[in-house]
Amino acid sequence: MVGKTNDKSKNTVDKIKNKGQIIQVADIDIALQMLNTYLDNQEIEPLLSALETLKTDTQNEDFQIQVIDAFDNLGFMQGAVLTYAPYLNIFVSDDPFADD
Repeated sequence: MVGKTNDKSKNTVDKIKNKGQIIQVADIDIALQMLNTYLDNQEIEPLLSALETLKTDTQNEDFQIQVIDAFDNLGFMQGAVLTYAPYLNIFVSDDPFADD
C-alpha cells in the first residue's frame, strides 16, 4: 500500500507533469505484464506494488511519488525494468545529476 515518501520526489512528480504525459492504466497494465513475465518479482516487488496502487488513481501525486521512489530504489535493476517496461521512463528524472 501507499507508504510515506520523502519531499525530494515531489520535484520528480512536477517533472512528470511538465512532460505533458497522461498516465494510462492500460500502459501500466502492459508494463506490469512485461515485468511479471521477464523479471524476478521478488527483486522488484516494491515497484510492482506501487504500480498496482497507481492503477487505482493514475493522477494521484502520492501514488506517482510511490512509483518514483520504488524505481529510484531499484539500483542496478533500473536498467532491466526499463528494458522490459520502457513506458516507465516517464518516472525517470530529467536531471540525473540533481541534488534534490
